[in-house]
Amino acid sequence: MKSLFFIIRKTLKNITKGAFKKPLVLVGYIFVLLFVILMVLMSFFMPSELVRSSSPGLFKGIVTLAFAFMYFTYLRIGIDKGSTYFRMADVNLAFTAPIKPNKIMLYAFIKQIGSTLLFLFIAICQIPNLKNNFAMYSYAAAVILLAAVLFALSYPLINMALYSWASKKAKRKKSLKWAFNIFAIAVVALALIDLAKTRDIGKTIESVLNNPIANYFPVIGWTASIANAAVTGFTLEFWVGLIAMTGLIVGVSIALYRMKLDYYEDVLEGTEYVEAAVKAKREGNNMRFNLKVKENVKQKISGKGAVALFYKHLVEIRKTSLFLFFDRASITVIVSSIIFKLVFPENLDNSLTLLIILAFALYMQLIMQIQGKLNTELDKHYIFLIPESSQKKLFYATLAEHIKNLIDGSILFIISGVMFKAPVPVIIACALTYTIFGAVYIYTDVFSMKIFGGVHSKGLLIFLKFLVNFLIIIPGVIAAVLAGIFTESTFLAVCALGAWSLILAITLFMLSSGILNNLESAG
Repeated sequence: MKSLFFIIRKTLKNITKGAFKKPLVLVGYIFVLLFVILMVLMSFFMPSELVRSSSPGLFKGIVTLAFAFMYFTYLRIGIDKGSTYFRMADVNLAFTAPIKPNKIMLYAFIKQIGSTLLFLFIAICQIPNLKNNFAMYSYAAAVILLAAVLFALSYPLINMALYSWASKKAKRKKSLKWAFNIFAIAVVALALIDLAKTRDIGKTIESVLNNPIANYFPVIGWTASIANAAVTGFTLEFWVGLIAMTGLIVGVSIALYRMKLDYYEDVLEGTEYVEAAVKAKREGNNMRFNLKVKENVKQKISGKGAVALFYKHLVEIRKTSLFLFFDRASITVIVSSIIFKLVFPENLDNSLTLLIILAFALYMQLIMQIQGKLNTELDKHYIFLIPESSQKKLFYATLAEHIKNLIDGSILFIISGVMFKAPVPVIIACALTYTIFGAVYIYTDVFSMKIFGGVHSKGLLIFLKFLVNFLIIIPGVIAAVLAGIFTESTFLAVCALGAWSLILAITLFMLSSGILNNLESAG
């Protein structure tokens, strides 16, 4: 084990030395650290119920739904690809070393503890928002983070066990897939039946996912019960969940350690999948990783010069879309935005309802578009050789995304406008503002590449782009709030926000256009 611990120590030292050797990267890490510290302080010390006081049952339902979705997603992928704690470097070096597989498994498990930091970061960012809407105990942040850690440690073990069992026979894999699908269909069916009765998605989440069956359901219910202690206290459900999850992780780990293991082939496919995902993340393409690409898309690539880029990107969007320009990012933004409003209080003005949906949709749009498609175009030299102006090339290279944003925004706000009976001018203003903000995100991405093109970490670059986007949007939010207060008009508030986003989009376009002058300017 000394050699394996040496690898872990050496990896940590190399990461630290690499950060200090690159000042720009070090500044980025300092910003990340300060942001994490701020989130931690807010999570542990900010008061609860600043916005409203929702029922503990709704909190328990939301938490159970979140863990059910994460377990379902990871385990469903694990059945096909397998799960692993390993990387290809481990396959090439550790697997071939004269070390027992049991000790290599222990080494991988220790490495996995470090990867739980990602789940902790995600959980920390959500705790302040939860505190704004629910009454929580002083130890709420601690139990939510504990649940996130147990989730991150447990799902690879469960995945490995399921994949090892299912890979022996093809029928087993099909049976597991059917079991997962039936489980998902049953939950959705129960939710739809209840929603038809209550007409309230908040009450539906509470009634379907906050009951003894859900609370004590193996793995999902156990993990959720630990996080639910944030609003319910240390109840029997918490202790059952904590003991069961701890026993599951420790028991499976000890069993694997003591068994005569031969798991190398079982984890190989999962390791290759993880390696491909890490590569996509480093290249800034993880939002588009593992997308299914259609082969038979009937659309000709026409146009000359820079215009050909527009048609090329139209074809690429359609190849990864479910229907025309409607892809999984569109579904995520539209569905999550409407659900977000449905859990809000109902005593709001119809126009104000659309403004709330717009605010959340812009937040989701930022997450979906933080990795622009122009990144992959700049990796090739062809775009730099087109004999057109840099401004024209940049416009046509991003025009397809603008059209997609317009279609997504129109669908979202037409559906929302009909559901909440909002005025037509507000619907149009929201759709246009959504489209223009998409342009802001796109050109902020391009401008960030122009400035920080030399940053070696794409994850750090994405964080910096998030930070820049939030800072430049603040004046527009202030303008919208002031317009709403002084005019008492939601329409003018949306127009103020849209006007600021238009100014930003034009300014960022002009500042970014020089990136296509030569290869060096693209970093």
